[in-house]
Amino acid sequence: MSVGFIPMTNISPGYGNSIECEQRYWKDVKSGFTHIAEGDVAFAKITPCFQNRKSFIAANLPNGFAAGTTELNVLRPYDNTIDTRYLLWFLKSEYFISEAKFKGTAGQQRVVTDYVLNRLFPLPPVKEQIRISNHLEFVIASIMRR
Repeated sequence: MSVGFIPMTNISPGYGNSIECEQRYWKDVKSGFTHIAEGDVAFAKITPCFQNRKSFIAANLPNGFAAGTTELNVLRPYDNTIDTRYLLWFLKSEYFISEAKFKGTAGQQRVVTDYVLNRLFPLPPVKEQIRISNHLEFVIASIMRR
């Protein structure tokens, strides 16, 4: 079965939501890589990719699945309780990025798991999450056109 493969170099930095999937056979990537399903939200856990906001919503994956770099944290929203775009905006926010805690050697620091697990996450009702996401997309698009 063919699935997507997402190396870190194929994840766009910044405030976009762009990835390029390479085609691989599942048997070749089922071990040793991060597993990703359609609709998951993933973000880099290693510096400087984390600070560069390398994160995305998994969409249009071959057969609905992908494997990727081991340097990703994957979040899977449960039962439509969180708008994935809202979650992605949170992960790209200065609030989330600037206060992260890291461990590891100078060249290979990773976000501490406890930081991700314990970071306060503002969770308004889903309709408000969608309204906020729509507004942020409008503002970012306006800025990019200039």
